[in-house]
Amino acid sequence: MDAMDCDRERPAMSSLLLVDDEDALRRWERRVLEAQQYACVEAADVPQARAALVQRRFDLVLLDVNLPGESGMQLLVEVRAEHPGTAVLMVTGEDDLALAARAIELGAYGYLVKPVRAGELLINVTNALHRLRRETELLRRLDDLQSSRQQAEQELRRALAPNGHGADPIALLESESVNRLVRLAEFRDSQTGQHLVRMSRYCELIGRSLGLDDDYCRQLRLASELHDVGKVAIPDRILLKPGTLTSAERRVMETHTEIGHSILSDSGSEVMRMAASIALTHHERWDGGGYPRGLARAEIPQEGRIAAVADVFDALTSDRVYRPAFPVGMAIDMMEAERGRHFEERVLQALHDVFDEVERVRMQFGD
Repeated sequence: MDAMDCDRERPAMSSLLLVDDEDALRRWERRVLEAQQYACVEAADVPQARAALVQRRFDLVLLDVNLPGESGMQLLVEVRAEHPGTAVLMVTGEDDLALAARAIELGAYGYLVKPVRAGELLINVTNALHRLRRETELLRRLDDLQSSRQQAEQELRRALAPNGHGADPIALLESESVNRLVRLAEFRDSQTGQHLVRMSRYCELIGRSLGLDDDYCRQLRLASELHDVGKVAIPDRILLKPGTLTSAERRVMETHTEIGHSILSDSGSEVMRMAASIALTHHERWDGGGYPRGLARAEIPQEGRIAAVADVFDALTSDRVYRPAFPVGMAIDMMEAERGRHFEERVLQALHDVFDEVERVRMQFGD
């Protein structure tokens, strides 16, 4: 059968390239897969596979390791480098754990050992294509995020340029272009929007209770709305998980601080610089036990210490996907137990000093 042979007119879910030097096995794979409406192309060796990859796009390559001439492992490396939108599933007679681990390390989505049953083949193809779609969607989201960041930065530079038309940082952050950056944190979770409003107002109230000047407190309110913007890059299966996160999932979740800082840093706006600082440090602890950098006491910027108190108070008194809200009195007691450990004492006291106003905000902007 010719390597380029394919029924291009029939509808198909996905397009697959079958690369194996065993004619009988390729024909069997093709029958099994086309029965499920996959479109298949065959190749008997690496040169034929390369030619097919040049002529059209494939969603997945079923690839043998031992091929005449060049190895399937070399083709695996080429496909993952030159065709990142194509998954590779190894189907081989090599029952070798070290080889399987090497294939996975090089980017293979799975490793099947011959003889392969029809159900096993279909399940692995389905799983590989599902993973590919999820990864493609995540990359699209990250691209959208980067585009939004670049657009916001361009408008920031134009607005702050010394041309007589620049707005002050407060007005700039309230503009539509930068406000879209604030809303990036909302499209993943319907609860996030009200959390941003409450938390940012708690920050402003705490700042005023500490005697900080009006301009700083206004900037603090605006900047703290961006504290969780890095969560746009966290997968849904972790961000919206209803149960306790595993240690690996927790490490992924914690990266939102560094991601948020990366999104917001290097701006000419004081508000955006403060927002970057808050994004990075709002999970640091007064005793040095927080993340991402384990900062302690005065190493944590003032805005980060304030945001930590405001963020934890709102988290405890709000419903989450993994638990209902705690009663306010219990939440306060839980935070008091962390006085001088998680929280700077004077910042936690400032929350107490404006508690009536905090409660009004909490009731006004409830979920």
